Amino acid sequence: MKKNIFFVILFLIIVVSVILLNYFDNIKIKREIISENSEYTQYEKNNVRINTLITLMNKAIDTNRRNNIETDEKGEFLENDTNSIKVYLEIESRDSVIPMEALLLSDVSTIDKVDKLFSDMFFKCKKIEYHEKTGRIKKIVFKAIE
Repeated sequence: MKKNIFFVILFLIIVVSVILLNYFDNIKIKREIISENSEYTQYEKNNVRINTLITLMNKAIDTNRRNNIETDEKGEFLENDTNSIKVYLEIESRDSVIPMEALLLSDVSTIDKVDKLFSDMFFKCKKIEYHEKTGRIKKIVFKAIE
């Protein structure tokens, strides 16, 4: 009888421990997501210059590389449903948005060229999209303002 009670109590302790470990692990992951997202959303309400956006794009590129996000034949990161991130610039003179890879990773463009080209402009966050599964930032678009 004592042996059975001991095993029941041991089993309950193990179950409670596993549940608590999962709970604390989920809390840790949520804090990491909030912290990671705040690196990008801190510019949501402010007008920013291109050098700030270059830093933000480099951070997104580094994050994509650390997360082993695949690239297509043009060198652009492919979106996934968990942890990819894309930063775009929207300029009035163009019909489409400019992806971060075209600005910083192409053979034609360099950081210095991008900095000089957009040095007199301010940008405002136009749109932020999040991954449905994880809540991480998926896409952020900055629009040039006059």
